[in-house]
Amino acid sequence: MLADRNIARMRAGAAPIESRIITITLNPAVDRVMRVERFRVGQHCAAKRTGHYPAGKGVNVSRVLAVLGVRSVATGFVGQRELGMFEEYLEQIGTGRITTQLLVVRGRTRDNITIVDPIDDTETHLRDEGFSVTRDDVVRVSSKVGMLARADSILCFSGSLPPGVCVGDFRSMLHRCDDAGARAVVDTNRKVLRAIRNERFWMLKANAEELATMTGMPTETEDEARSAARSITREHGGGVEWVIATRGEHGAILVGPDTELVARTFVHPGLIMSTVGCGDSLLAGVLKCVVEGRSWSDAIRLGVASGTANAVSREAGEISVDDVDAFFEASVVESRIGAGA
Repeated sequence: MLADRNIARMRAGAAPIESRIITITLNPAVDRVMRVERFRVGQHCAAKRTGHYPAGKGVNVSRVLAVLGVRSVATGFVGQRELGMFEEYLEQIGTGRITTQLLVVRGRTRDNITIVDPIDDTETHLRDEGFSVTRDDVVRVSSKVGMLARADSILCFSGSLPPGVCVGDFRSMLHRCDDAGARAVVDTNRKVLRAIRNERFWMLKANAEELATMTGMPTETEDEARSAARSITREHGGGVEWVIATRGEHGAILVGPDTELVARTFVHPGLIMSTVGCGDSLLAGVLKCVVEGRSWSDAIRLGVASGTANAVSREAGEISVDDVDAFFEASVVESRIGAGA
């Protein structure tokens, strides 16, 4: 595996073999984050907008990778009217590290609205379904995946499927990656995970509920989540090489070949501003370490640090490298190899 060869090369003092990261967002969004104290349904509430930016899970991964100093290609779909907004935003916030190759479709890119109530400590999420795509659009994006899938590539499929893209289409894209020797990362919703649980791909990133859906196993405790993650790895008859199980305030678990790591960091609950995009930031931190040939312990540690930095950011859609560094130093990683399930 390229990551393993990179680690060996770096230990020998040689430069790592460069990997390309491609993020694929099939159902992008424009995220609007509102801060509303004592939010109540059916009432007039005073609100303050704290974020308004192009998003979608793959777009978020590219954005955070750029902040962390890593280049990526951002592809997938976008509505025709929003193409300029996405290109301008990614160019500006990515400081030239994001190559935008989004495919234009008819229809308007959906809005996602998050209402954060700091008094009652709640988040309310309103998720639009998004535009519908045609069969021609599906053929175009599948061809794009085929062109980008190479042995030195990591293709990160993030987010839900828009109307018009079926699970069979998604499976075909994963097959293209596997056939080309590319490493596919999957971070999608429970409906899709349920349908692809027997597919072969490199990495799964899922929260506890998604992991439970995919495995049919309980995931409430750390031991349960580790057992569920382990059950779908190739070492235990599954199709996934690496599994990242996120557990909110309890950190994250990384399971793979001869590896079971638990990472966590402490942050005062009063510092949490919003959890929107935290999982995407975590994944970006992990992938940064992978392409740099660093250890898996560093990877999950930087992932947790990046996710936590996202959570404490006062500006939605932004992340501070200083916060990432601080939480990296404060994070703890423990091996669970040999521990009971």
